[in-house]
Amino acid sequence: MAIQIRGNQVLNNTLGALQLNENDTYDFSSGVVSVATPSAGAHAATKAYVDSKIVDVFSGGNGIAIDASGDPDVISVDLATNPGLQFTSSKLDVKVKSESGGSITKDANGLYIADGGIGNAKLAGSIPNDKLANSTISGKALGTALDALTAGNGLSMTAYTGAAAQVIDMQLDASTLTKGAGGLKVTDAGIDTAQLAAGAVETAKINDSAVTGAKIAAGTITAAKVAFGSNVDKLVPNGSLTAFDLSATIPSEFASIMVFRNGMSLEQVAVPANIDEFKLDLAAGTGGVSLVTFGAAIPSGENVRVFFIA
Repeated sequence: MAIQIRGNQVLNNTLGALQLNENDTYDFSSGVVSVATPSAGAHAATKAYVDSKIVDVFSGGNGIAIDASGDPDVISVDLATNPGLQFTSSKLDVKVKSESGGSITKDANGLYIADGGIGNAKLAGSIPNDKLANSTISGKALGTALDALTAGNGLSMTAYTGAAAQVIDMQLDASTLTKGAGGLKVTDAGIDTAQLAAGAVETAKINDSAVTGAKIAAGTITAAKVAFGSNVDKLVPNGSLTAFDLSATIPSEFASIMVFRNGMSLEQVAVPANIDEFKLDLAAGTGGVSLVTFGAAIPSGENVRVFFIA
């Protein structure tokens, strides 16, 4: 026969852990259970003890708000302040803009730029040369207009398909223009009369003494083009002078001159011996003018005239 023992029949502090069935369920809702401060992982703990161990250090900002006025704290997201966030299936998520090409996408590993996701609209300015890999630009990439690239106007090439490199060459006549490692150049002796425009050769382009008589057509030189002419100097003898300066310097081509004394022609010699002979020094006079010297002093008052070209 089972014996029922009432609570008031049990002496205080009599029941210990050995007397309790640890597999059973005990209802202490109508009373208060007090436990000591836990010191091991299996020890029970009070609410006050647990609350003291939770550190409330969360702070809001950048669209995240924390309301700590209640228990527990409430964390909320201001999607208007932080439009880059959204809720997906009740979970906070990063919002990725949906656009053609999908430059930014995400997966289980996080955000990333999709392959082929950077289009022309995303490029600021132009791409510098050092950012282009070798052989990056192909004919097809530059547009179908290159498919129809043909030569002409002095250029020659094989048909261009974009599949391989092609050589563009220059068509030269080789008689006026040639090319070499240094580039294009005028062929030696390649400029003929046909290549010279009217008036192309100016004075500065003609070397001194380069034009010979054979290059001048007969009857071409007119008086207006000649820088010399006939001169007549009247000498003034004083009975003692034998040498007289002329008014100009006579060129060697015109070294033969005529001298008349009182209407009589005098003889030009290398060494004059008398009053009827004279010699000419082309530049021995004052300042480099020509000098006429007679074999003897001409009496004062006589009429002496010298005819020369200079």
